[in-house]
Amino acid sequence: MDISPYTKYVRSMVEHGERRITEINWLFESVERSLARAEKNFIAEKKSRAYISLRHAKNLTGFLQKSLGDIPDQKLTKHLEEFFCYVDTCIETSLRLPIHEDLSEMRGLLKDLHEGWLHLVSPIRGRKLEEPSALSSDAYVG
Repeated sequence: MDISPYTKYVRSMVEHGERRITEINWLFESVERSLARAEKNFIAEKKSRAYISLRHAKNLTGFLQKSLGDIPDQKLTKHLEEFFCYVDTCIETSLRLPIHEDLSEMRGLLKDLHEGWLHLVSPIRGRKLEEPSALSSDAYVG
Protein backbone atom coordinates (compact mmCIF):
# COMPACT_ATOMS: atom_id res chain seq x y z
CA MET A 1 0.00 0.00 0.00
CA ASP A 2 1.41 3.38 -1.04
CA ILE A 3 1.59 6.11 1.54
CA SER A 4 0.50 9.56 0.40
CA PRO A 5 2.99 12.44 0.56
CA TYR A 6 0.75 14.18 3.10
CA THR A 7 0.78 11.10 5.37
CA LYS A 8 4.58 10.93 5.11
CA TYR A 9 4.83 14.61 6.01
CA VAL A 10 2.53 14.24 9.02
CA ARG A 11 4.43 11.16 10.23
CA SER A 12 7.73 13.00 9.86
CA MET A 13 6.37 15.98 11.78
CA VAL A 14 5.06 13.70 14.54
CA GLU A 15 8.40 11.88 14.83
CA HIS A 16 10.65 14.93 14.58
CA GLY A 17 8.10 17.71 14.84
CA GLU A 18 9.13 19.57 17.95
CA ARG A 19 12.75 19.88 16.82
CA ARG A 20 11.73 20.90 13.28
CA ILE A 21 9.12 23.34 14.53
CA THR A 22 11.69 24.91 16.85
CA GLU A 23 14.22 25.19 14.00
CA ILE A 24 11.70 26.69 11.56
CA ASN A 25 10.47 29.18 14.17
CA TRP A 26 14.07 30.17 14.83
CA LEU A 27 14.59 30.73 11.09
CA PHE A 28 11.46 32.90 10.79
CA GLU A 29 12.49 34.98 13.79
CA SER A 30 16.11 35.28 12.65
CA VAL A 31 15.10 36.44 9.16
CA GLU A 32 12.80 39.02 10.75
CA ARG A 33 15.57 40.29 13.03
CA SER A 34 18.02 40.56 10.13
CA LEU A 35 15.52 42.44 7.96
CA ALA A 36 14.58 44.76 10.82
CA ARG A 37 18.24 45.43 11.55
CA ALA A 38 18.92 46.12 7.86
CA GLU A 39 15.97 48.50 7.67
CA LYS A 40 17.11 50.32 10.82
CA ASN A 41 20.66 50.62 9.48
CA PHE A 42 19.48 51.93 6.10
CA ILE A 43 17.46 54.62 7.87
CA ALA A 44 20.51 55.50 10.00
CA GLU A 45 22.59 55.55 6.79
CA LYS A 46 24.85 52.75 8.02
CA LYS A 47 24.88 51.06 4.64
CA SER A 48 27.70 48.57 5.16
CA ARG A 49 25.97 47.18 8.25
CA ALA A 50 22.65 47.11 6.41
CA TYR A 51 24.18 45.08 3.57
CA ILE A 52 25.62 42.57 6.03
CA SER A 53 22.18 42.13 7.61
CA LEU A 54 20.58 41.72 4.16
CA ARG A 55 23.08 39.05 3.14
CA HIS A 56 22.42 37.26 6.42
CA ALA A 57 18.65 37.45 5.82
CA LYS A 58 19.13 36.12 2.29
CA ASN A 59 21.11 33.11 3.57
CA LEU A 60 18.51 32.41 6.24
CA THR A 61 15.62 32.58 3.76
CA GLY A 62 17.40 29.92 1.71
CA PHE A 63 17.45 27.64 4.76
CA LEU A 64 13.83 28.52 5.51
CA GLN A 65 12.79 27.70 1.95
CA LYS A 66 14.48 24.30 2.21
CA SER A 67 12.84 23.66 5.58
CA LEU A 68 9.38 24.38 4.18
CA GLY A 69 10.05 22.67 0.84
CA ASP A 70 8.64 19.28 1.77
CA ILE A 71 5.08 20.45 2.45
CA PRO A 72 2.98 18.04 0.35
CA ASP A 73 0.39 20.59 -0.85
CA GLN A 74 1.38 21.55 -4.42
CA LYS A 75 -0.65 24.76 -4.39
CA LEU A 76 0.92 25.88 -1.12
CA THR A 77 4.37 24.86 -2.35
CA LYS A 78 3.86 27.00 -5.47
CA HIS A 79 2.85 29.99 -3.31
CA LEU A 80 5.91 29.45 -1.12
CA GLU A 81 8.17 29.35 -4.19
CA GLU A 82 6.63 32.62 -5.42
CA PHE A 83 7.04 34.17 -1.98
CA PHE A 84 10.69 33.18 -1.68
CA CYS A 85 11.35 34.43 -5.22
CA TYR A 86 9.82 37.76 -4.16
CA VAL A 87 11.95 37.82 -0.99
CA ASP A 88 15.09 37.05 -2.98
CA THR A 89 14.28 39.78 -5.53
CA CYS A 90 13.60 42.34 -2.78
CA ILE A 91 16.82 41.54 -0.98
CA GLU A 92 18.82 41.68 -4.22
CA THR A 93 17.20 45.03 -5.06
CA SER A 94 17.90 46.36 -1.58
CA LEU A 95 21.53 45.32 -1.89
CA ARG A 96 21.80 47.58 -4.94
CA LEU A 97 19.32 50.31 -4.00
CA PRO A 98 18.33 50.58 -0.34
CA ILE A 99 14.54 50.65 -0.47
CA HIS A 100 13.38 50.18 3.09
CA GLU A 101 9.69 50.23 2.04
CA ASP A 102 10.26 46.85 0.35
CA LEU A 103 11.82 45.57 3.55
CA SER A 104 8.78 46.69 5.58
CA GLU A 105 6.41 44.95 3.17
CA MET A 106 8.56 41.82 3.17
CA ARG A 107 8.60 41.76 6.97
CA GLY A 108 4.79 41.93 7.01
CA LEU A 109 4.48 39.10 4.49
CA LEU A 110 7.00 37.02 6.42
CA LYS A 111 4.98 37.55 9.61
CA ASP A 112 1.80 36.40 7.82
CA LEU A 113 3.61 33.33 6.47
CA HIS A 114 4.95 32.50 9.93
CA GLU A 115 1.48 32.77 11.48
CA GLY A 116 0.02 30.58 8.70
CA TRP A 117 2.71 27.98 9.21
CA LEU A 118 2.11 27.96 12.97
CA HIS A 119 -1.58 27.36 12.24
CA LEU A 120 -0.66 24.50 9.89
CA VAL A 121 1.42 22.72 12.53
CA SER A 122 -0.77 23.53 15.54
CA PRO A 123 -2.50 20.09 15.54
CA ILE A 124 0.95 18.47 15.60
CA ARG A 125 2.14 20.72 18.41
CA GLY A 126 -0.91 19.78 20.49
CA ARG A 127 -1.23 23.17 22.12
CA LYS A 128 -2.71 26.55 21.46
CA LEU A 129 -0.86 28.81 19.06
CA GLU A 130 1.23 31.56 20.53
CA GLU A 131 1.87 34.86 18.84
CA PRO A 132 5.42 34.85 17.40
CA SER A 133 7.12 37.10 19.94
CA ALA A 134 10.07 38.23 17.82
CA LEU A 135 7.81 39.21 14.94
CA SER A 136 6.03 41.99 16.75
CA SER A 137 6.50 45.44 15.31
CA ASP A 138 8.35 46.62 18.39
CA ALA A 139 10.80 43.70 18.50
CA TYR A 140 14.37 44.50 19.47
CA VAL A 141 16.44 45.22 16.38
CA GLY A 142 19.52 46.76 17.99
